[in-house]
Amino acid sequence: MTITFPKECDVRLSLPLDETIGARRTCREFDRQPIHMDDLDRLLWAAQGATGGAGLRTAPSAGAQYPLALYVAVGRVVDLPVGLYRYESNGHALEPISSLDARESLYEAALGEQPWVRNAAVVIVVAGDFKAMREHFHSQPPAGRRGERYVYLEAGALAENVHLSATALGMGFVLAAGFDDERVKAAVNVRADIEPIALLCIGSIDA
Repeated sequence: MTITFPKECDVRLSLPLDETIGARRTCREFDRQPIHMDDLDRLLWAAQGATGGAGLRTAPSAGAQYPLALYVAVGRVVDLPVGLYRYESNGHALEPISSLDARESLYEAALGEQPWVRNAAVVIVVAGDFKAMREHFHSQPPAGRRGERYVYLEAGALAENVHLSATALGMGFVLAAGFDDERVKAAVNVRADIEPIALLCIGSIDA
């Protein structure tokens, strides 16, 4: 069953932007407390939320192509069943994919020891359609590569939006980018033509 967030997301945060930037830190240790649905609402809106009638979103995208897809591995969120979901930006909703806890599979896909992947309350898997971007920007040099660069730039902007939002909400955040691509794709049932880029690990921390 689709989980639809309120149409009007309350995007107000507790810290001014300058204080949030100054307080931003990577956090690799989370406590076992769940996060709230309202907070997940804000985080996903910050990542790829719709911001206008023209299909624009919170993170900038070259040519407004929006090649990124978000898969959300939920472990500890109040009133949200454990499982794997895909975030749909246009409807600001989560589409269920599986009732299994994907965090363990993502942890096993990580290179080296990265316990924060399975200990996070949620892991947002950022994936991108590189093929579509290469084709759309094929005329821009270097041939076949300019579109790929735009995907990484967009993913970085998205990740920083989420990181700053998590900071303002008093949560911990760490970005993991060292993983076996094929195992991550299998863990979250990513389409064959979409490649994983980053794991955004978020959770509650001791105040």
